[in-house]
Amino acid sequence: MYAWNFSLESQATQRMENPTRLLQMMIRRVAMLSKRFDGSPEAVNIIHSVVANFDSNVLQQFLPNRFSRAVNTMFESTIKDSSGGIQYADVYKDEYCHVNTFGLSKPGLKIPLHDHPDQNAVMKVFQGSVRIRSFTILDEKSGGSEEEEASTSRQEMDQIKVRYEGETVLSSQSGEVHSAVLGPKNGNIHEVVALEPHTYFCDFFFPVSPSCHYYVPVQREPLVAGQTLVLKQIPCPRSFICDNMDFPSFKKFNISD
Repeated sequence: MYAWNFSLESQATQRMENPTRLLQMMIRRVAMLSKRFDGSPEAVNIIHSVVANFDSNVLQQFLPNRFSRAVNTMFESTIKDSSGGIQYADVYKDEYCHVNTFGLSKPGLKIPLHDHPDQNAVMKVFQGSVRIRSFTILDEKSGGSEEEEASTSRQEMDQIKVRYEGETVLSSQSGEVHSAVLGPKNGNIHEVVALEPHTYFCDFFFPVSPSCHYYVPVQREPLVAGQTLVLKQIPCPRSFICDNMDFPSFKKFNISD
């Protein structure tokens, strides 16, 4: 089922072709693999390989030089009429996968600690670098029977037990690690901080989730990798403001079985 042999075009060939067409072809591959996705590690690795091997120089052809405003995404509650230095664009979405891109204009800007419920994802940094702080979900939010839920405070219901996985740096520099994978539980809750000005990355989600949630650690920092702790769910931070990015977007592909 997953015998797709993705062959990366030579740099010379890519320079001769239309970058929009190259991006469209890559996303179509991801969409087809996502439709067939069976949840296996092999399937995740194949999608990761397609994304990781795509030439970042092609993606850099689309870097914006201005902001636009109209947007309708799962992050729409964070998008306000002011520039916070963070840009966002939806690139593709169907029933099986969702592709978006973020731009962070200066070091220190962050995508706050959040999750992607029951999703796998591949993240690819195609310009600049980021630091990712991630947490693995050890159990779901507190809850149980109706009687137990009645005696459980709202605060407890909004907490989740996790393991801190530490920090990972992704960089577009040659020879550096530029892509990473998160799973439905492993590393699913994460924070992304820009380390360089004008940093851009793409996310490839499969399957699709309608929403995400935001968290803060209950324990005081610093945290130690491997540490078990509790995160508390919070509303989307008011400081998280996105402008819509001018970036290619593609209509749903007609992918047959």
